[in-house]
Amino acid sequence: MTGTRTGIICILVIVAMICLSGCISPPDKNAGSGAQGGNAASKGGISGAKATPTAAGTDGGSTTTTTPTPAPGEAGYLVPATPYPIETTPGTTMSGTRFPDITPSPVEYMGIYYSTLALKNNKTAFTYDLQKPPLVIEICFSPNMTTRTIWYDSKYTNRGEKTETVTTISPAAWFEVIVREPASGQIVAKEGFARGYSTDTGKDLMIRSQGKYLIEFSGNELSAQVQIRVPKEGNPAGSPLKKMACTF
Repeated sequence: MTGTRTGIICILVIVAMICLSGCISPPDKNAGSGAQGGNAASKGGISGAKATPTAAGTDGGSTTTTTPTPAPGEAGYLVPATPYPIETTPGTTMSGTRFPDITPSPVEYMGIYYSTLALKNNKTAFTYDLQKPPLVIEICFSPNMTTRTIWYDSKYTNRGEKTETVTTISPAAWFEVIVREPASGQIVAKEGFARGYSTDTGKDLMIRSQGKYLIEFSGNELSAQVQIRVPKEGNPAGSPLKKMACTF
């Protein structure tokens, strides 16, 4: 009886083993390579690689290949190339292009007014329509002079009375030229001698804008050599320039 039970148990064990062995499938050939590929990608393979399926293999299975995707800051979709050789790179220079200096064309002038004014607290005025500037007013001053004799005591000799003759510009001498807009009377420019102006014997005044102007001369106790000149080109006819008695 005991031998019969033992035989039955052995038969059941063998049948169970046969059933279990029939449920286990053989290992897949591509499973190992897929795992290895996965491990390679995770262990320093191409970062951001995309898996692209390919045609089926001869054994009916499918294989995968990896296509690298450029990372930000790399070449992107440009074609890689060889860098330009350093030893043949043209040298840089900081020198710029110098344009030739423009030499202004000399302006030929003509005189439109010349006179020597002997002023005694009087005024004279003129108008002129300036077509092409500039208009230049040149003036040479000859003020009346005053001579005085001064008496004083000398402190460096015998303390006797001394006299000295002193010649100075007349305190009543002055001159002023004013350029105005005729309609409004607004002063465009002015120059003069004494009364707030310097006592230089030669002065000039320049008007640089086109237009019609009122030119006034006034003064006292002096004579003024006055010449007004404008460019020949673009203005009405004038006369040759006169030589002035002073420099400017």
